[in-house]
Amino acid sequence: MKHDQRQYIDYVEKYAEANRHHIWLGGSFLHGNPTPFSDVDISVLMEKDSLREFICGYGEPVYISYTTNPEGIIIVIYEDGVAVDLEVIGSVEVTGNGFFHLEDIKAHGFVRNSSICREFCMRNDPPYQTARLFHRSLIKYLAGKKEAGASVANEIAAFLGDGSRVTEGDYKNGITSLIEQYHDKYPLDEKYHGICLELIEQVETVFEQ
Repeated sequence: MKHDQRQYIDYVEKYAEANRHHIWLGGSFLHGNPTPFSDVDISVLMEKDSLREFICGYGEPVYISYTTNPEGIIIVIYEDGVAVDLEVIGSVEVTGNGFFHLEDIKAHGFVRNSSICREFCMRNDPPYQTARLFHRSLIKYLAGKKEAGASVANEIAAFLGDGSRVTEGDYKNGITSLIEQYHDKYPLDEKYHGICLELIEQVETVFEQ
């Protein structure tokens, strides 16, 4: 599995300019401090049909969900492991030339389109929504945010309600046991499961480099 976020960003730029849709890059890739495990933050000004075409134009999503706090952000994880936080904009004060913007959208007056996000979610049940936390926990831990990674993992443990906890010092064993318990009770999509297992395999080696 190859996390090629730069390839995804290149796709986003070309799509924005070719289809005349405004898209803003944000987060660590905008500010120049991403890690190999960073997700890509973008904000898009699109209607439903264009948004569906845009999401599927890069590749096959293996997981699509949305945030509830704040509302208006779609979580997309692709087959190649690229993860995207996709903020859907309903209206914005657009300035400057072009359609792909290397600037923080927060500098402009904008309103999120929170109602559209639920339409793209593959499933809406609590186990599916909770499952996204495995990927979130792993990329945080692998990016060096070990405390946050363990904390997110323990949100999953709390959902299972068996009293287990994942610690920073024994994270790999803890997250491995947790995903096994979870997958046994709430079977994960095969490809999403595989992405998480590959990330788990990188836990010990990433800090030895």
